[in-house]
Amino acid sequence: MSINRRVLFRTAGLAAGVAGAGALLNACGTSIPASGPVRHTGPSVARPGGVLRAVFTGGGAAESLDPLGSGSPVDFVRGDVVFDSLFTLGGGEVVPALATGIEVGPGATSFVLTLREGVKWHDGSPFTADDVAYGFRFMSSPERAYPSQLSAYFDFDKLQIRDPFTLVVPARRPVGDPALFLAAFPGKMVKNGATFTGATAIGTGAYQVTAFEAGRESRLKRFDGHWSGKAPADELVLLSLSDPQAKVNAVVTGQADYAGDIPFTTGKAGVAGNDFEVRTAGEENRTAYGWVLNTTRKPFDDPRARKAVRLAIDRRALLDTVLLGYGVPGNDLLCAGAKYFTPRDVPARDLDQARKLVKESGADAAEIVIRTAEWEIGYNASTQLLVEQLKEAGLKVRADIVSPPEFFEPNAVGAANAVAFSSGAVPLAVIYGRLAAYPPLALKDDGFTAAFGRAIGSANEAERAKAWKDAQEIMYDRGNTVVWGQADVLSLARKAVAGITVRDQAKYPYLGKAGLA
Repeated sequence: MSINRRVLFRTAGLAAGVAGAGALLNACGTSIPASGPVRHTGPSVARPGGVLRAVFTGGGAAESLDPLGSGSPVDFVRGDVVFDSLFTLGGGEVVPALATGIEVGPGATSFVLTLREGVKWHDGSPFTADDVAYGFRFMSSPERAYPSQLSAYFDFDKLQIRDPFTLVVPARRPVGDPALFLAAFPGKMVKNGATFTGATAIGTGAYQVTAFEAGRESRLKRFDGHWSGKAPADELVLLSLSDPQAKVNAVVTGQADYAGDIPFTTGKAGVAGNDFEVRTAGEENRTAYGWVLNTTRKPFDDPRARKAVRLAIDRRALLDTVLLGYGVPGNDLLCAGAKYFTPRDVPARDLDQARKLVKESGADAAEIVIRTAEWEIGYNASTQLLVEQLKEAGLKVRADIVSPPEFFEPNAVGAANAVAFSSGAVPLAVIYGRLAAYPPLALKDDGFTAAFGRAIGSANEAERAKAWKDAQEIMYDRGNTVVWGQADVLSLARKAVAGITVRDQAKYPYLGKAGLA
C-alpha cells in the first residue's frame, strides 16, 4: 500500500515543533489527556512474521540507495538494514559486525583487519576482502559530493589484501582506535563493482530491496541468509515524508506503525486512542541541538565573536519554546554522556558582555547568515529564535531556511556563517572527527588540532583521556559549537511495535530486530 499523501497533509498542522499541536487531534477525534512520553511499555522482542511500516523524514528526489550518497534520516535507516558496517556501536562501545578483529600496528600508523567468514551478499555471492577494498575506495572517491571522512584518516589507495579475509590498511595520521572510526563514520560495505543508478541494491544486511521510489517509499524483504540470523518481520516498508506532523498522521491514520522524530507538541498534547504511545528514548539518548560556526569566514574566525554568540543566547527560552521542556540546557559541548565527555557549567546569558565582544571583534559590521532546514524537529524554530536573540547583542543576522533535500549542499554550507546542527551521545572521536574533516565545520585552532590529534592517535587510555579533556577545555573556552539544549528524542508507535534498537543515535534507529509483538 502506497502512502496516501492527501490524507496526511489534509490534517497536517504547522511543521515547526512550536506550533500546530491541535491540528492532528482535532482532525482525528477528541484528544485524551497526555500522560507524557514513556519508555516502550510492551514486549521488547518482536514476533516472527508480518509487515512493519515506519515513517521518517525524507530527502525527496535526492534520496538514494547508495548508502553513502544521501543523508536524510530515512536514507540512514534504510542503509542500516540493507547494508552492514565492519563494526557497529552498542552502548557507546564497538561491536564486531562484518569484521571480527582489528590489530593496530606500531605507532598506530596502520591496522590489520580480519573479516567475518561465511557472510553472503543478497545475490548469494561471498563477502571477501576484495569487496572491502572496493568499498573503501568507493566511499572515499574525490568525485563524491561528500567523500567519507574516513579518507582523512586512512590511505585506502595503499591498502593491501593478504588473503580473502585479511587486509592491511595504512593510516594518514596515527589512529589508536581504528575500530571506533570504522563503527561510527558512514562506512557501509558495498559489493565489488557496485553502482547505484537503478531502483535496487545488493547488500549484506538483514533486508534486501524489492522496490524503491525516492521521496516516497522503500519496500524491503527479509534476507534469510543474514549472518546474524533472520530479522523478525517478513517485510519492512519505509515511508518518506518531509512534514513532521504528517509523520504523526501516518501512524494515526493507519498507514504506518512507527514514526521517528515527532514534534514535541505531540508529546505535550498526546494522541487519541489506546493503541498508540508517544515514546522517549531516555536521558541517555538525548540529542544535542545547536549550531556550528564557520571559522573560515568572518566574523567567526575571531574567538571573541564566537564567545559573543554563546553569551547572547537565552538557553532557557529556547528550551521552553522549541523543546516545550523536553530536555535540559546545553553547555556548548557535544556528546554529553559519552566516554571522555567533560561536564561543564551551562553558560549564563550576559548581553552586556556579548555586546562588548561584538564591538571588539568587529562582528557588528558583518552580515551573518545561519543556514537551517527542518532536518530534525526544531531546527528552524530554534534558528529563528536565535536570530532575534543575536540581534539584541548588536549582530546583523538572518536565517536561511531551505528544504531538507538541499540543506547539506556543500557550496552553500561553506558559504554560510553558521549551520544548524545536532548530534547524539556518540563517541567524541566520531563527532569531532566528522567536523574536522570538513573545513567550514572544523574549529580552526592550533591548540584544539593538537589535542584532537593526541586524543585519536594514542593507544594509551590515560593519555587519551587527558587529551580529550584538553580538547574539550579549548572547545568550551573558544570553540565553534553552540549547544543550547539536550533534547529528548520522541517517537510515535503502535503499542505492538517492538525491537526498535538504538546504535549510535536514537533519531536513526536500527530496525533489523524490529517488528510487531
